[in-house]
Amino acid sequence: MTNKVDILMHPVRMKICQALMRNKENGLTPLEMVKIIKDVPQATLYRHIQILVDSSIIHVINEKKVKSVSEKYYALNEVEAKLVGNEWKKISNEEKLNYVSYYQLSLLTQYQSYLKGLEEQNLQEDGATFSLVELKINDEHFSQFQNDLNELMKKYYHHQDNEKDLPGRTIAITIIPDA
Repeated sequence: MTNKVDILMHPVRMKICQALMRNKENGLTPLEMVKIIKDVPQATLYRHIQILVDSSIIHVINEKKVKSVSEKYYALNEVEAKLVGNEWKKISNEEKLNYVSYYQLSLLTQYQSYLKGLEEQNLQEDGATFSLVELKINDEHFSQFQNDLNELMKKYYHHQDNEKDLPGRTIAITIIPDA
């Protein structure tokens, strides 16, 4: 499997990457991932971890000896986990639609889990939000907007509080230009 788009956009591998994004400092062992990603059988998860390792999207950041077994801690290789424009442009429109569908389904599944958690904890406060905005700006301003947005995301992604057990917040952005 040499197509990075196919590797990244698989639903199980997306879940692995999301779990590793939330635990980027210390990484996760496969057993810790199994506890986080409960709807994927352990053997399936191991197989997809190996695909991500083979494609350099995740890598081992630490190994600890536990009894006679060496536990590997994996982290996301953020450079390899990004799709550059040429990789996206090479695939067909049908494939793009499938991948966007996987992406949206992943968000929907995550939101369903969030609502279920609120219900189980008997919480009324729903901190989720979404918005839809249409911008009427020229290509130069749009490019600047994208750069500003990327810098803002990087600022908060790389400057995370050191407190333990802070809630994670998924920010998902889809940009659809006029045809």
